[in-house]
Amino acid sequence: MGNLFDFLRKHYFYFLFLLLESFSLILLVNYNEFQGSSLYTASNTVSGSVNKIFNGISEYFSLRKTNQVLIEELAKLHSRLPETYYKTDTTRHFYNDSIKALAYKYISAKVISNSTNKRNNFLMINKGRLQGLENHMGVIIGNKIVGQIVSVSPHFSWIMSMLNKDSRISGKFKKNNQLVNVEWNGGNYRKGQVKEIPKHVVIMKGDTIITSGNSDIFPEGLLIGTMCDYTISPDENFNHGELLFSTDFNSLGYVEVIIDIMRKEKEDLKASFNMR
Repeated sequence: MGNLFDFLRKHYFYFLFLLLESFSLILLVNYNEFQGSSLYTASNTVSGSVNKIFNGISEYFSLRKTNQVLIEELAKLHSRLPETYYKTDTTRHFYNDSIKALAYKYISAKVISNSTNKRNNFLMINKGRLQGLENHMGVIIGNKIVGQIVSVSPHFSWIMSMLNKDSRISGKFKKNNQLVNVEWNGGNYRKGQVKEIPKHVVIMKGDTIITSGNSDIFPEGLLIGTMCDYTISPDENFNHGELLFSTDFNSLGYVEVIIDIMRKEKEDLKASFNMR
């Protein structure tokens, strides 16, 4: 305590100066309208800037949680859409649980590893066998395709991205349902190759390519990409093109896994035919 008194005694004139200066500013602001208004405006500007910075920081740290909530809600919404139901009675057209069976359900998952700069790219998600996931299930983000599950453990799944030499997606032109195949030849992770375009199809830049529904992995109508270039090949049976993927594979945070409720029935039917 003695040291404190010694310090104040030695430097009291500084504190006295600050006190008098503060008192002068208070008088100046309170009894001069212009100075008071200027100080009020300046303080609002400073406090507004500080609040904006802190709000930005807070929003940044809460963004991951917000994305998780959004993708979970999206998965629930997908499971309620009409196209996720299979119509079992074609003679009746009103909605009833007894004549419509759920064809697909969607499970949200967090991407915990991802690559886009290799020839064969994969993702890992934090859902696995315990959540009902199996090999060859499709993975999407919104209404855009990502890839398919190729290996599962109890708590995780390994996904072959579309950015993989072994990936081959059955697609079609949205405008006329003409079937094509979509692959990735490496290089630019934003662009893929459209193969086996029928000769009679008029190709235009901007044409939308969607999933055909001909595979057991993806339902019909999911976005693959839009045509950005094409090649007319007079000496070949098909033309070829290049598309811009709808999915930005370099920014995947959360995805959805498509569970085909009727998958086993389809597989059993195929197996029974192959046994003949």
